[in-house]
Formats: sequence, structure tokens, C-alpha cells
Amino acid sequence: MPAASFIRGSLEDQAAAQPLHAAGTPLRQIAAALGWSYGRASEAVRAIRGLPSDNELRQARRGKTAPEVVPEAPKAEPAAEGKRKPIRISKVATRSVDVPRGVVSRLILTAAQDDTPVHEGFWRNLTAYAAHLDAQLAVGGFTYQLGLFEDHAVATGVYAAELQPYLEFGRVQLGPDLLIVGDANILPTTANPLAGWHTVNGGGHVVIPHARRALETIPRMPGRPPRYVQSTGCCTLPSYTPRASGRRALFHHTYGALLIEIDVDGEVFIRELAAEDDGSFQDLTARVDSGVVTYGHAVAALVCGDDHQAAMDPNIALATWGIDVRTNRQVTSDCLIDLLRPAHQVRHDVLDFRRRNHHDRGSVHSRARMLAAGTTNVEEEVHAAAAFLVATSRPWCQTHQVESNHDDALTRWLRDLKAAEDEENAYYHAELNAAWLRAIRRRDDTFNPIRHAMGAVGGYDNVVDFVGYGRGLRIAGVECGLHGDIGISGSRGSPNQFRRLGDKVVSAHTHSPKIVEGVYVAGVSASLSQGYNDRGPGAWANGHVVIYPSGKRALLCMHPDGRAWAEARGQEGVSLAA
Repeated sequence: MPAASFIRGSLEDQAAAQPLHAAGTPLRQIAAALGWSYGRASEAVRAIRGLPSDNELRQARRGKTAPEVVPEAPKAEPAAEGKRKPIRISKVATRSVDVPRGVVSRLILTAAQDDTPVHEGFWRNLTAYAAHLDAQLAVGGFTYQLGLFEDHAVATGVYAAELQPYLEFGRVQLGPDLLIVGDANILPTTANPLAGWHTVNGGGHVVIPHARRALETIPRMPGRPPRYVQSTGCCTLPSYTPRASGRRALFHHTYGALLIEIDVDGEVFIRELAAEDDGSFQDLTARVDSGVVTYGHAVAALVCGDDHQAAMDPNIALATWGIDVRTNRQVTSDCLIDLLRPAHQVRHDVLDFRRRNHHDRGSVHSRARMLAAGTTNVEEEVHAAAAFLVATSRPWCQTHQVESNHDDALTRWLRDLKAAEDEENAYYHAELNAAWLRAIRRRDDTFNPIRHAMGAVGGYDNVVDFVGYGRGLRIAGVECGLHGDIGISGSRGSPNQFRRLGDKVVSAHTHSPKIVEGVYVAGVSASLSQGYNDRGPGAWANGHVVIYPSGKRALLCMHPDGRAWAEARGQEGVSLAA
């Protein structure tokens, strides 16, 4: 059918629309560009393609002969050099940096957004602290609001002048165990910047530059030391589009950095530096304000990983409280609680209750093992846990015991009538239940069987504040009264649930250190190998959470030997220079 037979789509219209159509321009854009109606542009393009007009199609639908369709002639592909394509990558280079042995190497890493001013106060304090520690300072970049055909590589961004000497755009392997993914370039509006990065270092530590703080424990086979994937926080001011994703990201924008220490044996320790609004920050007992570093600043609280006193790790107990678990005596003051001098310490799952835990109570083999080990008496276990809590308290520090699921196993045991048939523990079962029933008779709703049982140990009631379920405990504006086993509306608890609370939270329970939005999760103080958790990969790790007077927090992820940071003498900043 000749083009002239079309009602519209004259030769002049075809000639005008042809270049735009050949370039792949949509119909509406062709109409707008030529000042036409959509229908006129449609007729012109149909004529170009040799298709029937709208009028002919309407006639065909009324029963008339269908118009002849002339197949569109194949068009030659535009020249490759004239075709715009999005930037693509096919491989990523990783630069290896040798880390010297025999000294402690330190690096402070933060992130920065392109085309965005720095937080001057925080940047001043970061540079001062790096100089004070003789640590190298590095900045990983990320870009935002670039078009499809623009190069999104972090190296192409334009960054604040003061950051230029410190920018690191590539992937850097620091020794065998730490990978800094400087080219990750994750959008600052991304809710979980760690998603998909756990395995990129083969199970080793992974650090991602990002505006939001996050940390997760990487699963591993039994016997291997804990490793983490985490993001940095940033040193630039918030700069987001005024859309929903940008407004949400604004709330979670974090002024922060990571202090990375590599000890003489190559072990890596990473600690968060979280800045206040004015850019000042505290790191353990050091405080950096207006470019000046001072020491001797106590912390507000130390939230310890789950105790499980019967399975307490001797190295963690010694490093945290200076206590010898065999004698329950303090043997050194070179320990976390005496170095940090917190006003509060918060303890979770103090009682393990393994001797009659409901998970093993019906197992003849578990009972046989406990009988062979002489660990069948419930009263002994309860009193030992309370005595350990008293021994690890300090007169200048308020000790809080948060009611937890392993503590609550005692309550569950008392409710079980069959437990009264246990010859060795029947008297203790009856004694505690009698006290509980007397409290019910006098309508004492404050009675708690766990607190009552542990209060039988001398000194417990004088030094321990028992925080029962639902009471809550706020320290420096942070909610510390949630163990983590009970979630919203009685559901099973999880850190992802608690991030929906309006409060900042520090919980425990999972035995796996984690940071997700406003929630920090402590690890475990007990042994990482407890039999039932050794049958496959796991993510348990020893670790505590420090809360500073400002309400800022830091995770102290501990090595199984008790180290929470690099402890050897001698130090130097690890160089990232090529």
C-alpha cells in the first residue's frame, strides 16, 4: 500500500519524523518535539513503517477487507560508535598491601559522598585522632544521583578538596584476612548496605564504605575464629533527593568511621567511631573534641554478651572482669570493666540452667553425661550463677540482670509438675514453688522466682538490679532491658523487629554481634563451643557493647583468647599507597 493512501502521515510528516524514529525516540517524545498531536505522530510513524492507518484499521474492524500490510523493511543498525551504552564492568582488580608483622598497624576508614561538603568538626577530629594514634586515614567514596549513561565508578566523582589526599577508590586486601571494598559504591539510600558482600573475601573480614552503619557476623565452620562484614559511616553532610527513599536515609545518616587495628600476629580488630552532632566522639576512654585528644573518660554502660555461667569462657571472663572462673576470685584489674569503669553493666542469660533445661530434660544420654560429671543439682547451678554475678560486680558500677530465656527456664521448670518426681531436685522444686504460692496467696504481683532463687546468695540483693520482662532499662537514652527472646506482641524476638521501635536498643540473645539501624546486639561471654551448636556452620562470637555518655555505641568484638583490641607494644599506620 503506497504511503500516499494514508489519511495522515504525509510525505512531509514522514520526512520530519524519520530521524527521531530512527533514533528510537518514543511516540510521545516525537509529538512533543515536532509540536504535533499524538495521533499525527502515530500516523507518521505508521507510514514510515508501512503499516495501515488508524482509519483503515477502523474500516477493517467494521467488516471490510483487511488492509494489505507491507512488511517493514529491515533497518541497518546504527554505527557502534554512535550508540550510547551504559558503563559496564567485566572484572575487578584487587590490590594487596603487605602488613608488617611485629608491630600494631592502624587505619581509620570513613566514607564520603561525591559533590558533598564534609562535616568540618568531625573531619578535624578524625585527622587529629589519626595523627595521635599514628594511624593512616583513608576515605572510601560513593556516588549518588548519576544518570544511566554516566560513569558510576567512585573514582569519577568530585569530592571535597580536603579529602583528596585520603581517597581510596579500589579494593585493597590488607593481609590475608581483611578486604576493603573501596569500589562498592552502594547508594546511600540502600537499607542494608551489607547485602551480598559476606563471601567476597572468602570468609574473611569485609569493610564497605557507606553512609549507614551496619555489621553482621559471617557464618563459618566450627573451630574457625569469628569474622565480620561491616560498613563505615561517613564524614560528609547529608545530601539526598526529597523523595521517600532519601527522607528515610536522612534519618539513618551516620557520622562515623572504623578504627582498624592489626595486631602483631595478624589478627584484625575493628571498632566503630560514632560522632555526635558537633563532630566530637569517644573511643573507649579517649575523647576527641575540637581536634584535641584527652583520656580518662568513663563510659556509661558495658552491655555484656550472654553469660551462661555454667559454660563461661575462662578467657572472656578474665579479660572482661579479671576473674578466675575456677575460684570465682578477681586476679587482675587489667580487664575491661576496670579500664572502662562503666556506671552500669548489663548482664544477660546469667543462669544457663543446663542441668534441667527443657531441651535436654527428656534425654537419657544428656542426663547420663551430667550424672557422670556430677552436674545434676539445680540449686548448686542457681547459686553458682548468682555468686558469679556478685563476684563480677563493682561498688562504683550498678549491675543489672536482664531476665532472659535461660533464666526463665527455671520458671518453666517450676511450672512442670513432673519435675517434682526428680529425686535429687524435688526438695528445691518444692521450696521455690512454696515461696511462689505464698506470694500468690498474699497477692504479691512483684514476686519473681528467678530473683527469689538467686537472692538466696549473700550480697546478691545488695548489688544486683533485677530487670524483669517488660520493665525496660534506659541508659544514656538507649533501651537496654530487652534480652531479645521476646518480640513485638509476644512474638519471637529478633534484631530486625527491634529496629522498628522508636528507641535505640542494645539486646543480646542471638550470640552473634550485629548492628542493624538503631539496634546493636551483644555476642556471648560463654564458650563458642557448647556441643549442640557444633553440628554445622555458625555465627556465634564473643563480644560486648559499649555505651558512651552521649548515647553513641560501639561493639567490642573479642577474639577467643580474650583480646578486644590490639594489645602489643609498638605501632605504625598501615600504608595503603600502591
